[in-house]
Amino acid sequence: MRWVFALLIGLWAGDAAAQPRYVDVAAAAGIEFEHRNGARGQKQLPETMGSGVAFFDYDDDGWLDLYWVNVAGPAALYRNEGNGRFAKRTRAAGVGNSGCGMGVVAADYDNDGDADLYITCYGANILYRNLGDGRFADVTDAVGVGDEGFGTGAAFGDWDLDGDLDLYVANYLDFRADPDRACFRQDSVRVYCAPWTYAPEGDAFYRNDGGRFAEVGAEMGFAAGRARELSAVFSDWDLDGDLDLFAAGDGTPNLLYQNEGGHFAEMGLIAGVSYNSQGQSEAGMGVAAGDYDNDGAFDFFVTNFYLETNTLYHNEGEGFFRDRTTDAKLGKPSLAYLAWGTAFFDWDLDGDEDLFVANGHIDDNVELFAEATYAQPDQLFRNDGAAGFAEVSAAAGLGAVQSSRGMALGDCDNDGDLDIAVSHINARPSLLRNDMGGERNYLAVRTVGVESNRDGVGAHIRVRTGPRVQMREVRRGGSYLSSHDPRVFFGLGTSAQADEVEIRWPSGKVQRFEGVLAGQVLTVEEPR
Repeated sequence: MRWVFALLIGLWAGDAAAQPRYVDVAAAAGIEFEHRNGARGQKQLPETMGSGVAFFDYDDDGWLDLYWVNVAGPAALYRNEGNGRFAKRTRAAGVGNSGCGMGVVAADYDNDGDADLYITCYGANILYRNLGDGRFADVTDAVGVGDEGFGTGAAFGDWDLDGDLDLYVANYLDFRADPDRACFRQDSVRVYCAPWTYAPEGDAFYRNDGGRFAEVGAEMGFAAGRARELSAVFSDWDLDGDLDLFAAGDGTPNLLYQNEGGHFAEMGLIAGVSYNSQGQSEAGMGVAAGDYDNDGAFDFFVTNFYLETNTLYHNEGEGFFRDRTTDAKLGKPSLAYLAWGTAFFDWDLDGDEDLFVANGHIDDNVELFAEATYAQPDQLFRNDGAAGFAEVSAAAGLGAVQSSRGMALGDCDNDGDLDIAVSHINARPSLLRNDMGGERNYLAVRTVGVESNRDGVGAHIRVRTGPRVQMREVRRGGSYLSSHDPRVFFGLGTSAQADEVEIRWPSGKVQRFEGVLAGQVLTVEEPR
């Protein structure tokens, strides 16, 4: 057994405050990226999608870097200099894709110890292999993952437990069948055509065979053309030791694929996640997985359209979920907004998972028809510790309005609380620094697989502090078109240590550590 304690000291944390607040430091940090959707007045659906963002440490220096995807301009890679500033390294790294980019997920697909990048596009997707010297190589054709559909969300996970990461790519709809279709409201005002006027497009599922991929979707049970999908996440929701998959459908039922060891079975309707409590399929933009009530089971949260509520599916156990949106007080606050990126995370480090939602309408002329606005505030919901949430957006400093899309979590200043990167349509992005102060403690865990995949994706981590037990899962993918910090974070409140940390690896091996000091990143290597 080899395990390493690594204490990372924050160098640009904000001033201490009694209540954690977010401060947008993107401009001060040197991030000059600007999203462009390429709109020319023809109201083509891909213009509404926005793009994603990834937090990942591409040069393995201990500081999270940022990758911003773009639609009608080059993507951008920013290296974290470790002093509160980011330096643009796109050209030097060779990752300046400019081909109608949509989403991104960062993961070590080849088990060589550094993070690679998979970019989804409206058109051919791209896999950039990290060469380990600050440069990337486009290996899309060489490894066989260049799906040419309307690529949106993507997720990596080792579904077959063979020690390497497989890849699921959510495709949206068949826009190419009629790209010049015109739709109007009030007979004369041109608007974007609704997604349900287009047929769903089949997704792609790639099995990793030692660094090369084979598309095996049909063989594995993923039915072509079943849903218009925008987001997907691997999660072992049934706690049987292998990764299942949840995919959010836009105007089509959500899909829940249960891993049956050799193939997947779609269980959404039976499990209770295909529709909301009213029996309706919703817009299904973004998805988050987490254990918000600390009951030891993973729940799902799906963001939806204006005048629909976002939906919280609580894992009831025994293979069933229930729509607990109203019970959790998340319904009414979401009705006025059109929601996209989302994540469960412990914003205030009190030991339970809070919730962030990025908002923004698709129609830049929506004010002509409704009380909605195009630019909208993002939202933060604080977990009340009793399976409910209270909106604290304004108090947390989230008053700015944009038409937001992708969002990712990451501790980019290494101070132990999670910052947020948000991509906005036709605008510069936000980098929201969490100014938590020093009143509460944290523990972060970084997994290094040996028999399991190198990233440890699929590992379950339990942290016990007194009577409270928190559970997290190592994932790559989720939110909306985006990729989070690869480390897993726990809030410890005022405790100076975690009484016990348990890691259950995909290989089945289990490690336990007692009396783990707070305020550090615990790097754990899987036993050989």
